[in-house]
Amino acid sequence: MHTPLRTAQRGTSLLEALIAFLVLSLGMIAIARLQGHLRLDADVARQRSEAVRLAQEDMEALRGFATIGATPGTRSFDAIASGSRSVDGGTSYRIDRQITVGDTPQAKSASITVSWTDRSGSPQQVALHSIIAGSDPALSAALALAPR
Repeated sequence: MHTPLRTAQRGTSLLEALIAFLVLSLGMIAIARLQGHLRLDADVARQRSEAVRLAQEDMEALRGFATIGATPGTRSFDAIASGSRSVDGGTSYRIDRQITVGDTPQAKSASITVSWTDRSGSPQQVALHSIIAGSDPALSAALALAPR
């Protein structure tokens, strides 16, 4: 008479083991997917940091003019213009520079956009905006001089 009860208990423990294995398998699959997402997000963050660095480098190059008027062989405020270029360092970045002259004649508005395609094939972009004042660099130290 004890045989049917013992058989039912064995079936229940086998079912519990299968359910535990199913829960464990689903957890492992979820962890594997999370790992893939974390790697992709880290890769995009690294690419975004590089894009911001490229945009800042381009913006600082615009601000580094030595004269106001166009002079051959010298960076000048008047020579600041729109343009684009590509940089390839594992990831291919496209840097687009848009320069507009606003209401103030001695200032230019600069907009630099860096775009690229990430590992998953999604387009990404970073944009920096600034105004570049056309003050003569020779006068830049005038504020640091002590009055006589």
